Amino acid sequence: MTNEEPLPKKVRLSESDMKTLTREELCTRWKQHEAYVQVLEAKYTELCSNDVTVLKESEEKLKQQQQQESARRENILVMRLATKEQEMQECTTQIQYLKQVQQPSAAQLRSSMVDPAINLFFLKMKAELEQTKDKLEQAQNELRPEGVRTVPEAVVAHFPSRIRPPPPPSAQSRQCTC
Repeated sequence: MTNEEPLPKKVRLSESDMKTLTREELCTRWKQHEAYVQVLEAKYTELCSNDVTVLKESEEKLKQQQQQESARRENILVMRLATKEQEMQECTTQIQYLKQVQQPSAAQLRSSMVDPAINLFFLKMKAELEQTKDKLEQAQNELRPEGVRTVPEAVVAHFPSRIRPPPPPSAQSRQCTC
């Protein structure tokens, strides 16, 4: 319907009208009523389409807001992740530096060996170690029964002229000349 046409009015019929009106008058009223119903249906569909449009627009706005919020959260999480990764990298660098600082360098080892007191201490420790090894070997030889000999000793006993064991190292040759 256009705006120029007059809006139909609601047709009301009472029981007395139904009895008194002629068939043609009832048909005319029926047509008026149909026009009124059509106008109402047109208004209803227009309102529904407006409601649907409004709902779609509000839904789009809501989606945009949610997307913006999600993008903002994602950016925040990415920034937090980047700072955590940077902190991890800094910690790794610090750990590597501390490991490097704790390991003595060759120059530090040389300086400790150059110190005469430390060198003397190492020489005494080596001499004590050699003496302890000799005492252990003597104790093992004393505990070993006469009949049980190792293979090299048995070979030397049967062939003394061909195979001779090397002489035991002397205490002087054992000292380190570092």
